[in-house]
Amino acid sequence: MSNERGQQLGIDMANNFMLMTLFSIVADMAEDPDAFRSDVKKALLDLVEDYELKGGPSATAWEARETARRIISGILASAKPIKQ
Repeated sequence: MSNERGQQLGIDMANNFMLMTLFSIVADMAEDPDAFRSDVKKALLDLVEDYELKGGPSATAWEARETARRIISGILASAKPIKQ
């Protein structure tokens, strides 16, 4: 693995962990945390589908959307992603 690829993976991991933490904190403050996560997940997945990706091949757009769907699902999947 190249140094640049390793750095990008580290950036992606840090961003995902920070997002998981923020969503966990906000969801815990909601009246119904599971419903909050579900609503946010649905809204984000709808945005992924509607987002216009211009200028690239359709295979690249499909891969970008699939990756975004997996990340969103992972971030919003766990009710308690951080062990307390």
